Amino acid sequence: MKYPKSEYEETEFYPSDEEITNHQQKIVKTRKPHKCVNCQKEIKQGENALRETGFLDGQPLSCYTCIECCDKWLDEINEIEEVEP
Repeated sequence: MKYPKSEYEETEFYPSDEEITNHQQKIVKTRKPHKCVNCQKEIKQGENALRETGFLDGQPLSCYTCIECCDKWLDEINEIEEVEP
């Protein structure tokens, strides 16, 4: 993780959806593999990821975003360009 944990948790990576209630996001260490909702790469067990949860039409929902995708968005927000090797 390139940024402090709080920066990942306080940045809204996805536009807010008024139909989703109780939206929360938190950095977690995964207990099993998940797919990144953004790039579709596998987030392996034990890796950090941004987990978003909430309710849609009374049904629970959750998704995971890999730290690599979060870092790219935060770089863009902070206007840091990735240096090519």
